[in-house]
Amino acid sequence: MTTTKPAEKAATSAKVAAAFGDAGESVRQVSTALTASGRAYVEGIVALGRAFGGFGRETATEVGRHVKATVNARNLREVAELQAAWAQNRVETATAQTKEFVDLARDRSEEVIAPLASLLRQDRAA
Repeated sequence: MTTTKPAEKAATSAKVAAAFGDAGESVRQVSTALTASGRAYVEGIVALGRAFGGFGRETATEVGRHVKATVNARNLREVAELQAAWAQNRVETATAQTKEFVDLARDRSEEVIAPLASLLRQDRAA
């Protein structure tokens, strides 16, 4: 049977306590990062929903103006010109809205990833 000296027991206890302390800090950091990431995710989804809703309202307003202009057209040629202008406008507007939506999604995704990426960089530095 082996006997452990009191100094060895104290050193072992100190190492175990330090390991648990480090683990507790790591758990706290991961929890904080996940919470921040989750909040950023929810805020991002809300922002994307608002942007999408804004695009819908804008399109509905444009459709209303286009229908009114079409009904008030004086002849078939004017209707054709309105249709051509409407199609060009819709393509340009949809392109701009898509770019805006993608940029917003990218920015919000980076905000979601940032807390976790920071935690990983911190872990690599240690």
